[in-house]
Amino acid sequence: MNSSRPKSIGPEPGTSKGTSHIGHSPQEQNTHPAPLVSIIILSWKSYEVTRDCLLSLRNLAYPNFEVVLVDNNSADGSVEKLAPEFPEVRLIENKVNLGFPGGNNVAISEVLERGTDYLLLLNNDTVVTPDFLAKIVAVAESDDAIGITTPKIMYFEPRDRIWFAGGFYKPWWSFPKMRGVNRRDVGRFDQTQEISFATGCVLLIKAAVVRQIGLLDEAFFLGFEDMDWSLRALRAGYKLVYVGGAVVWHRASYATKKSAGKDLKDYYSARNSILFARKHMANRYWPLFVLSLARYLAYRTGGYLLRLEFNRVAALYRGIWDGFNFRTNRPQTGGAALSRGHTIPETSGRPDVGES
Repeated sequence: MNSSRPKSIGPEPGTSKGTSHIGHSPQEQNTHPAPLVSIIILSWKSYEVTRDCLLSLRNLAYPNFEVVLVDNNSADGSVEKLAPEFPEVRLIENKVNLGFPGGNNVAISEVLERGTDYLLLLNNDTVVTPDFLAKIVAVAESDDAIGITTPKIMYFEPRDRIWFAGGFYKPWWSFPKMRGVNRRDVGRFDQTQEISFATGCVLLIKAAVVRQIGLLDEAFFLGFEDMDWSLRALRAGYKLVYVGGAVVWHRASYATKKSAGKDLKDYYSARNSILFARKHMANRYWPLFVLSLARYLAYRTGGYLLRLEFNRVAALYRGIWDGFNFRTNRPQTGGAALSRGHTIPETSGRPDVGES
């Protein structure tokens, strides 16, 4: 990986297992043995929301976890502010922006090497409830066949609206479906059930599963890497489970909207839908997939033209072209860095399905 060596501003690597790194004493940990969960947070130029996320993690009612913060080359002073505020956090600073899968993979590889039990991908624009981690770990521990669990995710504002209540995917769909989006939370989605898509916003995966199916696919760069991981886990024989009793709050698409622009989200949504289909979809589903994609394009194009958002229309069709032509070079944005022969846009956020 093209990154700097991890900067340990918490415990030494060899002391992580069996030690709670935030908010719990060793005596508490010994009375509540639990699998080690490595919480991986990717940040790019988002000091305020990252700070809020880290503060919420200090209140976790789970006895054995560590926090690994990966900075995707922010170069804005946010790392220098966060490091002294959160000395318990293990910090990794990437020399270039590696995107969502690439940035996370640096930390995933590092914690696997140190011997963690679970990995939790957690967006930096989230705020967690104290009991969410204990609940999703308990479900994962209840069945060896469960490889991935994910909680109910609520919008940060308005706080009574659901952002994600489990996801589903059919091979002919151009995009996975997220249940409950924008619905008021009245208890309808409180049950625990199997799903076929887990969002990378908050995703708990067993370390043994990652060792079997591999790291996130960096070709996607921004979006669909979680759908790809979900499908690879399913094909390896594991279950994906939504835990409706666990809750996390989410400032949806904060980094992408704040720093990269909506047209970048449009580009990767269109491009990665096609790249995903080319990677996984059987030939017999292609006619239905093209119809699904055409419907999506017609809806988006019409809306953008009515709002005179011509840059977003252009981004959509650049994404379609690059997807069908297997192009993985990244569109240029201001201040981009060069890595692995690709032009890397400055964003670490994820395009959220269905948002505009």
